[in-house]
Amino acid sequence: MNRRFVNLLVNKLSGGSPTFNLHRIDPARLFSPTTSPKPADPAQIKKATASGLATARLPPATVSFDWPDSWNRIGWMDFMAFKNDIIAVDHEGHTLLYDGAVGSVCAMNPMVDPRRSSFSLTVGNGLYSMAVDPGPPPKVDNFSALTYGPSFGNCLPVDWYWRPLQLPPLDYDHYKYDPSSHNSLEGVPHPCAIGAYTVVRDSQIWISTVGAGTYSFDTISRAWSKVGEWSLPFKGHATYVPEHGLWFGFSESDGQLCVADLTLKLPVKQNSWEELPVPEGWIPKASHLVPLGSGKFCVVRFFEIINQGRPRPPYYTDMTIDNIAVLTGVEFHSTAAGDPGSLRMIKQTSKCYRFRDDYDVKLV
Repeated sequence: MNRRFVNLLVNKLSGGSPTFNLHRIDPARLFSPTTSPKPADPAQIKKATASGLATARLPPATVSFDWPDSWNRIGWMDFMAFKNDIIAVDHEGHTLLYDGAVGSVCAMNPMVDPRRSSFSLTVGNGLYSMAVDPGPPPKVDNFSALTYGPSFGNCLPVDWYWRPLQLPPLDYDHYKYDPSSHNSLEGVPHPCAIGAYTVVRDSQIWISTVGAGTYSFDTISRAWSKVGEWSLPFKGHATYVPEHGLWFGFSESDGQLCVADLTLKLPVKQNSWEELPVPEGWIPKASHLVPLGSGKFCVVRFFEIINQGRPRPPYYTDMTIDNIAVLTGVEFHSTAAGDPGSLRMIKQTSKCYRFRDDYDVKLV
């Protein structure tokens, strides 16, 4: 599903309010109207990155979200992109729909047994959310869908309802958890940890584990099946792009933009590109790929910059952390659909947004 806006949620952690402010950025500003179809020069990208990125100003917040409790009560809010709208769910299951086209907010039927979702996907006219308990081991403990139809038992009118779904058949007991060998804090995740996910054939959700194979959920039959013992070559969300007949995402091995053909019996990474070399001192935190249509994407990367201050004996030094969000426009041209070798990347404009260490920023 192509997106019209890049949505950043900004939450100030300090103070008494847990308000999340939604800033909607028009990605069209990342592209030149007179682009010449030639690949980006890596040397020029490195030179521009080394010289620094000018800080851009966020557009005003279009709406703010908060949960209806006193500020000192423990709670949370989770946000999911649903086509070009946004779904917000709090710790009690209250569900809100923000319609970006008209700028309205409406209440929906509550989520049953709400959890913090690790990821969500739009498939057809439904929103599928999967939550993972970090463990150890990291277990999928909730899988549900927001779909339109009759309620359970047909006792309520046809409407949008959250519906619980069968959990993926991951055999956690097969893998004996050994903290010394499977410690996600040290970069060695559990074999059943979900490493990548995507939509295939318009109705199947694929989840790929680190070492326990790849599984498919059919949204029509609502049944799970195992696709293979292999893992997808992506990290996080991979997106199918019909213009090129390939899946785009970030490489599991080095985090760079890459493509793969998931119609093959053994999908492997077939090409990769460096759209934004990491400047010195920038610590990568997360990466997202937002499809815009016509072979265009917005690459969103989050970083931290640790600023060391003067020592203040006897125990600590002054230190601040800047949170960085970099949005980069890229587009791909090819001479033959489905041929990764013919793909050429054109890097467009990058915009940098900086936040103090008491701000939490996420993409939705």
